[in-house]
Amino acid sequence: MTPLSPSIPITGNSIASPSAAGIASVVVVDPSCYSLPYDYSLCEALTWHGCRVSLARSEFLYAKWSHPRSFEDWSHFYPLAHGYASRYRRNSLWKYAKAAEHIFCMQRLVQELRKRKPGVVHFQWLPVPAVDRWYIRKISRIAPVVLTMHNTAAPVHGAVSKLEKLSFRSVYQDFSAVIVHSEFSRQKVIEQGWVPRDRIHVIPHGAFDYYSAEESRRRPKATPEQEILFFGRIEAYKGLDILIEAFARLPRRLIETTRLVIAGLPLIDIQPLQERCRVLGIGDRITWHLRFIAEDEVAPLFRSASIVALPYRDIDQSGVLLTAIAFDKPVVASRLGGIPETIRDGIHGRLVEPGNVESFAQALQSILSDAELQKNMGQSIRYLKAAELSWERVAQKTLAVYEKIAGRGLGASRKVA
Repeated sequence: MTPLSPSIPITGNSIASPSAAGIASVVVVDPSCYSLPYDYSLCEALTWHGCRVSLARSEFLYAKWSHPRSFEDWSHFYPLAHGYASRYRRNSLWKYAKAAEHIFCMQRLVQELRKRKPGVVHFQWLPVPAVDRWYIRKISRIAPVVLTMHNTAAPVHGAVSKLEKLSFRSVYQDFSAVIVHSEFSRQKVIEQGWVPRDRIHVIPHGAFDYYSAEESRRRPKATPEQEILFFGRIEAYKGLDILIEAFARLPRRLIETTRLVIAGLPLIDIQPLQERCRVLGIGDRITWHLRFIAEDEVAPLFRSASIVALPYRDIDQSGVLLTAIAFDKPVVASRLGGIPETIRDGIHGRLVEPGNVESFAQALQSILSDAELQKNMGQSIRYLKAAELSWERVAQKTLAVYEKIAGRGLGASRKVA
């Protein structure tokens, strides 16, 4: 298959081509595919840098995943549970069965790693830390183990039990390094006391440019309306109610020429929000796509957007933000978490205080009313994604972490710019 291209042009500080010197074998592990777009982008970038990479994951339950790749895509986890889920409805019993199968899959992973003898094993999530800690210890005797902590509030995906919280401290003892995406997250991890300070490394989240690469030859349909896009699973902390109130406060001329597009699977009761839209008189200006958004639908939604809105009440880092950046879209976002470390207010979009409806409305208006500002912000975002947020740069920094913990010259010929 044709590999994805690196996300930035090759510069003087970059590597002209993968080098055979120092090639490492890396196994990236994401049992439940909680961050599959990130996994694919990282694995592809590491492969391009000369690493032999395997991604150990399960079947992706939400959609067919068929992006080109140049690494081994190893369907290791949950063949029974995910096979059942693809044919029948998932329920609480299914979740317990999956948790039981997880134990066997982790044991098989240990056995396989003993045969493969990789240079580094890189976990993205720990689905069951109370169980995973025992296997992480075994794996650490085979190769250095790294964890990317995508969410410092919940290092496991979803709800966190008391048992899982008790397991966090012990599970981290056997990780040689923990990667977070911002200095904000690094400070949170230090405060939690789960990870020694010298094992925490900050590597920014790369822009999801594989979406835009696939759509590079397509153009959005011309439309007289501008669009504000709210994208992703709809949860209380994401502040959709704030965005709706802010949209209603725009000048009427802007409301009549702007459409608010809400695209994502609701995990909250959406009817009160829809009723509020009717009360505010903006119901006819909103398009609702209340479902899981398939991979082939992502690019058209972002292509059509004038602004991507992130009115979050809480966040570490946002994959939606990195997708917006991939499409050169200005962002109006809450000033919290790692967002202010990723984009600059007035340069790549606008940052406002969390929960401030009036400020959010003013930020939206300032961009929607100024076509030249939108153009300049888009250009600034292109520079941003071609530098610090490129997957080439992410891979370089990740390889530097591998080299440090492995101590045997992984990527020794590569320099981090």
